[in-house]
Amino acid sequence: MEFLIWILSQPLFWAGTGILVGLYMFYRGFRLLQLKRRISNVPRSTIRAAAVGPVEVSGTAMGPYTLVSPLSQSDCLYYRLVVESNPHGDLKDKINELCAPLYINDGTGTLMIYPKGSELRLKPSAKRTDYFNLALMIAARTRTEAPEFSQEYTIKRGDKIFVLGTIQVNTWPRKDPGSDPDDCSRIGPGFLSAGEADLQRREAFPLLSAFAPIGPPDKTKEFDLNPPVVMVKGNGPFVISKDSESDLLTKLSWRSLLCIWGGPIAALWGLWEILVVRPGLVR
Repeated sequence: MEFLIWILSQPLFWAGTGILVGLYMFYRGFRLLQLKRRISNVPRSTIRAAAVGPVEVSGTAMGPYTLVSPLSQSDCLYYRLVVESNPHGDLKDKINELCAPLYINDGTGTLMIYPKGSELRLKPSAKRTDYFNLALMIAARTRTEAPEFSQEYTIKRGDKIFVLGTIQVNTWPRKDPGSDPDDCSRIGPGFLSAGEADLQRREAFPLLSAFAPIGPPDKTKEFDLNPPVVMVKGNGPFVISKDSESDLLTKLSWRSLLCIWGGPIAALWGLWEILVVRPGLVR
């Protein structure tokens, strides 16, 4: 503890930190600016008129059944759990995600989305710092490393989402129409089947009645589990946000501006502190 206090009291530490943080902010600012330009350049389309290739769509998230998120214990169509652990002194991130069949509907049509690999620009649905939470350790698929900090992101039925991705022709093999509807084999590239979603729900709620259904099923619409096209991560950016396109572009604009101008200022301050104010520190 005393060593930490001593380090924090050293001007050279803060000067070096300013240089490193400034360089990272400058790099980050250009990445955000690049993403903003890509979003601006990709054509906006309705789902009915969307063609194969990069496209932007907005609409309402929906799906035939749900699963249970590990931290908030809420019904959702998709969750991503990011767990930061420090078992050996180096910060490591573990990402665990599950998805039921996820669709977006804009009133003109319905499009299936496979969100793996996407950049989620969502607010966390739950946060937790916990070393001894068993449910969290199971979700992180580890029992030997103590989780330190976790954030959960979810997409739920009815969420208004904006998606920038790539529409590709569906090449998944079709299931045998006569197969067991409770089959637990995955759908397409990794969607939970109805049977697997039911098992996942019963693991989350062990006292659930054996006759309880898998999540609240959506009986208002029929969903094609093997559509002709699907939106996935292609060669370009893949972004899912609950902000509208205009709101997202506004946030990217001022954040990139802040990083591009603030980064060099922080780095120059660090260099000034080392080379001019305290030149004896580097001798």
